[in-house]
Amino acid sequence: MPTLETDVHELIRDSVQDLAADFDSTYWREHVEEKRFPEEYWEALADNGWLGVAIDEEYGGEGMGMHEMAMVIEELARGGGQGGIIFILTPVFGGISIQRHGTDEQKEAYLPQIVDGNLKFCMGLTEPNAGTNTLSIETTAERDGDEFVIDGEKTFISSVETADEMLLVARTSPFDPSNPVHGGTLFLVSEPAERDAISLSKLDTAVPWFEHQYQVTIDGLRVHEDDILGTVDNGFKLMFDTLNTERIAGAASALGGGLRAIDLAVDYANDRDVFGQPIGSHQSIQHPLAESYAKLLAAREITYSAASKWDSGEDCSMETNAAKLLTSEFSTEAASRAIQTHGGNGFTKEYEVYQIWQNSRLTQTVPVSNEMAKNHIAEHHLGLPRSY
Repeated sequence: MPTLETDVHELIRDSVQDLAADFDSTYWREHVEEKRFPEEYWEALADNGWLGVAIDEEYGGEGMGMHEMAMVIEELARGGGQGGIIFILTPVFGGISIQRHGTDEQKEAYLPQIVDGNLKFCMGLTEPNAGTNTLSIETTAERDGDEFVIDGEKTFISSVETADEMLLVARTSPFDPSNPVHGGTLFLVSEPAERDAISLSKLDTAVPWFEHQYQVTIDGLRVHEDDILGTVDNGFKLMFDTLNTERIAGAASALGGGLRAIDLAVDYANDRDVFGQPIGSHQSIQHPLAESYAKLLAAREITYSAASKWDSGEDCSMETNAAKLLTSEFSTEAASRAIQTHGGNGFTKEYEVYQIWQNSRLTQTVPVSNEMAKNHIAEHHLGLPRSY
């Protein structure tokens, strides 16, 4: 366990493990195959207070922080299925964003509903011509009285069909090279899938999730100025603050997935007999799993260091990018080794490890590519010249 953990943290882990154990691989496989949102799981998270783990008590939350949220995500992912993935959009983009940057009215309107599980969020950021280069987004929002009229296109947007709110990023002022983070604004858009000005097109992806990915076309969407999160033209700064928490949450999810792969490989290696003895008795099986386990435990330390720094208001950019980088690579490697341990069974749905590999491999690309994480570390922490 990381050195900063306490008895309360141990209780959190035990409680989350108990919750995750109630939802087996069959439950998750059915929801993934049917692309159906796991409502029962979501309700269990809300009923046990986990959706509000980092939301202040005055709004019904637990009043903890990103450190504790990362623990919840890790244990949900290690428990199997899509538990870690499901936890990122609403508690992070909805809960943390609004708690840190919302007005009193917005906090009172949204945060208790997030805690109760009555509100689900999606994030409208990525665009066809602005993937990693977020500042080059082309979606525009022009003021018309007390409203803004938004036009543009987003892509690879998850969970739009089940979202009650979308946190939508649009440009309200032209790009200024002398102040590149100026000009973006965050809008809270209610019932995005039901808006006449928003059309959705499903993307055919190989991602084994319970949700679809969408191309989102926005044509003349009207949003009132009261539904701006933060202030006009200051949205990029607020968004980058939230993206640090997304990377910590994503690292915790990848970490849990990698540990899940190791758990499954160990169980299989102990049970599978070949030539009269368990395959786990052979060093060719033991050593790769032991190495991956050690790497994941090391990555866990940097992940929780990032979360603790974020909670204390310190600069956590080094730890956040390192956690994102290492957990994604180590979890992918662990899942690959778990597949090899399972032999042919590793490629079947029943044994789960191939699906873990797919999800882990994705984390090398999203929410930001590992190359960009390395760029940040090289430029901002090693003092090397900007490379892009």
